[in-house]
Amino acid sequence: MKPLIYQIIIIAAIWTGMVFFINDMDQMSKMIFYLVTSWLLLLIVFLVKEVIRNRKNSK
Repeated sequence: MKPLIYQIIIIAAIWTGMVFFINDMDQMSKMIFYLVTSWLLLLIVFLVKEVIRNRKNSK
């Protein structure tokens, strides 16, 4: 679970940096931004799934 959390933190930092320049981005840069956004959301879903799985196993 730790690698997943570390990856979320790194991608979130990159995403936060990209948010400040979204108005200056061209079409290709926005596609990369949307790709990073979707990857971040997917990682968050995996993290929630892992937390739920760990709670069920601990009971």
